[in-house]
Amino acid sequence: MNNLIKKAFGGMFFLALMLALALFLPAQTIHYRRAWIYLINFFVCTGAITIYLAKKDTALLARRINAGPANEKQKIQKIIQSLAQIAFLAIYVVSAFDHRFGWSHVPVYISVIGNIMVAAGFYIVYRVFKENTFTSGNIDVEKDQTVISTGPHTPL
Repeated sequence: MNNLIKKAFGGMFFLALMLALALFLPAQTIHYRRAWIYLINFFVCTGAITIYLAKKDTALLARRINAGPANEKQKIQKIIQSLAQIAFLAIYVVSAFDHRFGWSHVPVYISVIGNIMVAAGFYIVYRVFKENTFTSGNIDVEKDQTVISTGPHTPL
């Protein structure tokens, strides 16, 4: 296994660990079935996309794993990326507190629909990656980059 693939799956493992901590520590339990189902759904989807990129588009995989505040060039982009990461984790922490304190009672079918929507969202991401190899995790313009005018992200 080459270093790029090791780095991609290492990053995925780190993200899985961070999300699990954000869900299970505030909930103060590992008996949080909906969190487990969500995490499995999330990481099956991200794993499938990562495997696809490792086989079909390693250049895009390399661009995607070098994302985040540390890799941005402009200060404002570093700030925006940092705030986005905090907001992303806060969603998980709040849901964990909701589970712990019983703030809301969401019917099972809503959780099922939510997980279907997460998978559908990842499918859209996959389609965009398949169509546009320049979909970087950072704002960059690559050598030989072209403007994409086809695919799932174009207006009707």
